[in-house]
Amino acid sequence: MYKKIIIAVLILSGLLLIFSPFIKGSLIAYLSKNQYESELTVKQLQENNEKEAEFDFNSIQPPTIKEAINAGFDREPKAIIGRITIESVDLELPILKGTTNENLLIGAATMRPDQKMGEGNYPLAGHHLKRKSLLFGPLANIKKGAKIVITDFKNDYMYSVTSIKNISEIDADVIQDTKEKEITLITCDKAVETEGRLAVKGKLIEIVGHTNDRSSSGM
Repeated sequence: MYKKIIIAVLILSGLLLIFSPFIKGSLIAYLSKNQYESELTVKQLQENNEKEAEFDFNSIQPPTIKEAINAGFDREPKAIIGRITIESVDLELPILKGTTNENLLIGAATMRPDQKMGEGNYPLAGHHLKRKSLLFGPLANIKKGAKIVITDFKNDYMYSVTSIKNISEIDADVIQDTKEKEITLITCDKAVETEGRLAVKGKLIEIVGHTNDRSSSGM
């Protein structure tokens, strides 16, 4: 009897090991596509942006299946402050305030406490996973001139990609504030633990009032 139980446990463990990358990827896809900002009002997004947040770069690690499962149960959208869309590479994610493992499981994370949309340099970080369509993985296919749109659901801030380059993980200058109005998107240069980073920069070209606002109810 015990021998059968041990065999069954070993088989289940083996199946979990085989399918865990698929399960993890599916959970992360659900979290990022099921965008919680649709449940929020613009006022709530503004309040989220006024809250203090963590910016703990040293704790950032590739997500585990356990973290993905925990994030699925924690549906509190307290950190969401907007959305980023890049149609040319089929990327659409919520923007969350603070660089934490939890935020990076869901979408794009801000990298400085003082950054503001449409002002100076607006840096965002995102994971690069083995499933290339998830999170910031599509940035591997972005081209110069591509349009990046971020929104706080009051205004849409449109940027045009000006540079795409590989940098070191210790190159912090790219996220510092600038006089130029620009955006900087940062992700790993490979879908594994690596010291390299892909940095995509774009310049602000237009600000327009947000339309088709899914988060304006209740205002």
